Amino acid sequence: MVPRAARLLHGALLAAALAAPWGAAPAAAQTGFVVIVNESNPLQDLSRQQLADIFMRRMTTWPGGGAIHPVDLPAVSETRDAFSRAVHGRPAAAVASYWGQQVFAGRAVPPPQRPTDRAVVEFVRGDAASIGYVAPGSATVGVKTVAVY
Repeated sequence: MVPRAARLLHGALLAAALAAPWGAAPAAAQTGFVVIVNESNPLQDLSRQQLADIFMRRMTTWPGGGAIHPVDLPAVSETRDAFSRAVHGRPAAAVASYWGQQVFAGRAVPPPQRPTDRAVVEFVRGDAASIGYVAPGSATVGVKTVAVY
């Protein structure tokens, strides 16, 4: 028979191992997406909480004034999943489900989606109030990247 202390230690180690992917998500996501804004936006950096608030429509104006226009990738995008896990602490499918409930209840509308990184860059390039995210290495001509802390 295994002593109680050994069973508890084994359970704690198993729980830590299962939780590791969730705990590692923010670090892994650092290379999973790049936040972009229009070149005319003076913003240099944003916290993860500010990003969450922007993309969940809780923060709707820029610090200097003016509406924020966030743009998402489709929920099936690996880049959106990396963004969602790092910023919202949930997979993209869970965030999409939340938005489905909000729309059904008539409470809120999610940010518009663009099908590709290129389409997100074009959207952000054409709208001075916009913010989006793309995969690292995407062509970001005409937009600027924002540091995330």
